[in-house]
Amino acid sequence: MGLPYSSRTLLSYGKVREVARRCEETDAAAVVFTTPLTGRQRRTLTGMLGRPATSITDVLPAR
Repeated sequence: MGLPYSSRTLLSYGKVREVARRCEETDAAAVVFTTPLTGRQRRTLTGMLGRPATSITDVLPAR
């Protein structure tokens, strides 16, 4: 099994690289996570992925 996930990114370093690669291949405008992100995670992932990282809880209106 690979390295454990990072609390800074919610993903392992290899998975972050994989997501970044897919973003480049698909010209993604943003990355939406199903898990809520902290401000630090959002900033870190945005920097590492080169596009906004957000959580589905930020996108969908609260009920």
